[in-house]
Amino acid sequence: MLSKTIERNSARNQIVKVICETCKILQKHIVVTSLEEVVSEEGFESLTSYQIVQCQNCEGVSFRRDYTDSDCYYHDDETGEVEVYHTDDIYPNRTAGRFKIKGEYHLPFTVRVAYGELILALNGGQKILAGLGIRVVIEIVCKDKEAEGKNLLSKIDDLALKGVLTKVDAGILHQLRVLGNESAHEAKPSSNEQLNLAMDVVEHLLLGAYIHPVLTSTAFKR
Repeated sequence: MLSKTIERNSARNQIVKVICETCKILQKHIVVTSLEEVVSEEGFESLTSYQIVQCQNCEGVSFRRDYTDSDCYYHDDETGEVEVYHTDDIYPNRTAGRFKIKGEYHLPFTVRVAYGELILALNGGQKILAGLGIRVVIEIVCKDKEAEGKNLLSKIDDLALKGVLTKVDAGILHQLRVLGNESAHEAKPSSNEQLNLAMDVVEHLLLGAYIHPVLTSTAFKR
């Protein structure tokens, strides 16, 4: 028979290490408050702890979910010790080394939304969606900058003619366009190396087209 019990603050004041969204590195976080859900059924038991955690360096707040169950125990016959495996998820999703670029709030609304969803797909390990998202961001930038052309290839070239990006960057974006095509038409996931390089180029485009001009005009006011 299935039974479920709820406990409160069993994990309160515990210290856990997670990647901080602000510090962008692994940091100690304290569990500010928690709610534990224990589910039992015919010899199986699971424990899910829902936690609000706070970085001990920058005081940034995140949500953490920690899960373990009776099948997550490993008995080492040599040492006699029992190891317990935990699965934890952090929200907003994040991975080390890939966070939103500084000043992303300067992006036009449609560009910012598409870029935010691209980050979520990448950090969530959704490689096909991330490949699609890269193409979508490029297409939205082309539309916002009123790039002319019958297709994305010619629109990217037009961005180079307008000085929005360099010819070298345009050549790289053409390769990213192909990456998006493969994700869309062949459901082909890109490699981590391809996606990380693609993100570097896309973010360079966003910085050059939107963010740096705004920051420059502010920093060098006369």
